[in-house]
Formats: sequence, C-alpha cells, structure tokens
Amino acid sequence: MIRTYLLAGAALVLVAPNLASANRKYGMAGCGLGSVVMGPKGSQVSAWTTNGTSGTQIYGITTGTSNCTQDSNSEASLLQQSYMLDNYAALSREMAQGTGDTLAGLANVLGCNEGSKDAFNRVAKDNFKEIFASPGAVAALNTLKENIQKNGNLAKDCQFAAVTSDDEVK
Repeated sequence: MIRTYLLAGAALVLVAPNLASANRKYGMAGCGLGSVVMGPKGSQVSAWTTNGTSGTQIYGITTGTSNCTQDSNSEASLLQQSYMLDNYAALSREMAQGTGDTLAGLANVLGCNEGSKDAFNRVAKDNFKEIFASPGAVAALNTLKENIQKNGNLAKDCQFAAVTSDDEVK
C-alpha cells in the first residue's frame, strides 16, 4: 500500500509541471474529491491523500465528476492553436488579402457566426502587420484575438475568441 502511494507521488512529481501550467479547478494533486474539498490553492498533500484513500479520482475521471472534466475553453484554445500551427503559411497569405477558405476556417474555430465573417476578415486584414509582428503561430493567434476583442460587435459574435490564461505565448 505504501509502495502504491510512493509510486503515485513520483508520478505526480513528473506530471506536476503540466498540471501547474494548466488553468484547472484543481491543484497538483489532480481532480477528485480532494480537489473539491481543498480547491486548487489548498493543501495538495491533503487533497492527494483524500483522493488516494477515497478512490474518487478514478471514479471522477471515469464519470467526469469531481473537477475531472475538460474545460471547453481549454479545448477550444487547443483546437485554435493546432489550426493556426497547421495552417500558418496559408493564414498569413489569406489575412494579408482579407479572404480565403483557410481564414474562414479560422473564423469557424474561433466560433464566429456567419454574419460576422466579413468583419472578421476585415479585422484580420487591417491588423495583419501587428498580428504577424511577433514570431510564431500562437503569438499571431493571441494578437488576432486581442484585435477581435477590441471590436465590440465581433467580440460578441466570436464566442471562442477571448484570450485566456492558457493562451500565453510559450
């Protein structure tokens, strides 16, 4: 039994950097009853002990309870970053032109409705130099999102265009 806890603790140390950088409802001890009781800022030793002795972490992961669910904003952010990385060259060309299928795909990934596509294309074209001033796809995506947020109507029409803490340039 003690060996199991030691192995779990060692695994926690290995994955802790990934958990600490994520914007989650739990701390380094992970999801489960301990995360609900202690929260992300509470004693992670107590949270880990609670998770280990009650067995709720495995149950939570299986059922999606006790903070063991994927945040939809995190999912959207990862999808946006992946799309931007995969289509970076095409997006830089199409943003300079203010039109294109890949740019329309990015608008979809950002959750922009059909009526806002022209405004989205205009913001991308008008801010092209600023968007691509910093190197990297994630930096360009974040700058685009910041420009979308400056446009009140477009910010409302693009439901996944808010810059979150997960979007920090790495």
